[in-house]
Amino acid sequence: MKAILYKDKFAVVKADRIDSVNLDGEFFAIIRDRGEITVVLRESELEKIGYAEAERDFRLITFDLILPFDVVGFIAKISTAMADENISIFVISSYSTDSILIREKDLDRALRVLKGLGFEIMEK
Repeated sequence: MKAILYKDKFAVVKADRIDSVNLDGEFFAIIRDRGEITVVLRESELEKIGYAEAERDFRLITFDLILPFDVVGFIAKISTAMADENISIFVISSYSTDSILIREKDLDRALRVLKGLGFEIMEK
């Protein structure tokens, strides 16, 4: 199993309004629910959007495999292993990809956890 570690730092942002987000920009994820708009993007792109709050210093790890929708426990296994090491994760799942955001300060420990679970880490 492969996991891709992105070299850039990422931020999780609570956007002011949807029109404050340039939808032509380079984002990892935009999530809109009833109460807020969350944007995940490279820190270098932060100045291009209007935001109310931002959490910074995340590293992005994407799991390089496509899981069927009926697979049970993939994220749970990763989440449990990270929790056992007191590492907080922010999970983002799309139609065909699962990713986690890890604080930069926890990255080395998180990579050891993933390697212990059998993942080969590749940088991008």
